[in-house]
Amino acid sequence: MSVSEPTSYAFLCRTCLGSGYVGMPERPKTCIECGSGALVLHDELFSLSLAHIDCDAFYCSVEKRDNPALVNRPVIVGGEQRGVVAAACYIARTYGIRSAMPTWQAKRACPELVIIKPRMAIYQTIGRQIREMMQALTPLVQPLSIDEAFLDLAGTQKLHHASPALSLARLQQHIKTELGLTVSIGLAANKSMAKIASDQDKPNGFYVIGAAEAKSWLKDRPASLLFGLGKSQMAKLKAAGVHSCGDIVNLPAGQQKSLFGSDAQRLVNLASGIDNRPVVPYSRAKSISSETTFTENISELDTLLAMAESLSAKVSRQLKAKRRAAIRVTVKLKFPTHRLITRSRTLAAPTQMHHDIFDAATDVLRAEIGNGKSYRLLGVGVELSEQDIDESRDAPTSLLDIVDDNRQKKNKLEAAIDQLHEKLGDDVLKTGRQLKKDPKKKP
Repeated sequence: MSVSEPTSYAFLCRTCLGSGYVGMPERPKTCIECGSGALVLHDELFSLSLAHIDCDAFYCSVEKRDNPALVNRPVIVGGEQRGVVAAACYIARTYGIRSAMPTWQAKRACPELVIIKPRMAIYQTIGRQIREMMQALTPLVQPLSIDEAFLDLAGTQKLHHASPALSLARLQQHIKTELGLTVSIGLAANKSMAKIASDQDKPNGFYVIGAAEAKSWLKDRPASLLFGLGKSQMAKLKAAGVHSCGDIVNLPAGQQKSLFGSDAQRLVNLASGIDNRPVVPYSRAKSISSETTFTENISELDTLLAMAESLSAKVSRQLKAKRRAAIRVTVKLKFPTHRLITRSRTLAAPTQMHHDIFDAATDVLRAEIGNGKSYRLLGVGVELSEQDIDESRDAPTSLLDIVDDNRQKKNKLEAAIDQLHEKLGDDVLKTGRQLKKDPKKKP
């Protein structure tokens, strides 16, 4: 009876963190050091350095961590009544519940659903803690959102005395031990494949897609996997009978161009597993916004102005906290039919001031509201200036601030109100308009 020659396998155990190469006749199923089945095996395991880390059902996982009674229950984080699902736990997802689904629809799918109001301040704090853990591994961390980021660990092996794969496994354990949360890791040769990989073994997964196999791995998988493929592009693909990544690659060049226009080559590359984008560690925000969905449709201008005033104040506070200035204000309105419109006004000068943002929003609303039209959602947002506010100043100064006495008075009043908010909270003061026309109050 012949005995198979040993083959060398690159391995990583996510339990004991043992790693290296082992020679065995067959592919090992458990760790040779601790016997764990949490084994990662891949020919390119120690040559890859680009990763995507995604927190598992982040908002819901935080809520379940903080309230263990929820661990085995279907949970969403989102709005009641006419709200939407911001996040769904894995149990809730088995009922077909997903992000952006109306809450009423989620409750119909799962009557025992637990609905939790978002605690954004808590999520942001934990997100920052995870971000700091990532940055301890490499300065090349590119956040995509509060709960996911790309990391490039090339060149970090000497610093951490570990391969990028082992450093990532250590980080995964550290996050679970210190914060009680799990993350899924995708390790690959580029950003697109790393993001795809992180979604293959959730929750608490570690999935590897090598450079040599990327094109063949994608070939028969759905085109919807590709990062950045929009709904309109997916509709065009479906209409053309194109379903898989391989189908995209095999399209004649002329048809690729007619379907995707100037974006054709990028999408063909992604479908082939090619992505040359670097990890960019810092990307400045280009906008800030705040919005609210009403429990009942609203048509009265005064009520909408009261809400716009509150939303403008929230945006202004974020601008001041981030030392940024707005150059354009956009108002978003959603009709009961879910049709969405946006209207914008360019500001006379960059500003952080609540009164400037609200004045622009007021102009938009006065021009738009009327003729019996009603709305279910209102949002106020701003486009940001490229330049930060000078930190040596207490408030932004423009030519308008210098020459307009009325603006100076408004700025001083707003600065005093900001001090009160900082000491006593955001709800310490309300304007007469807000008290009189608060749409959340019952008549």
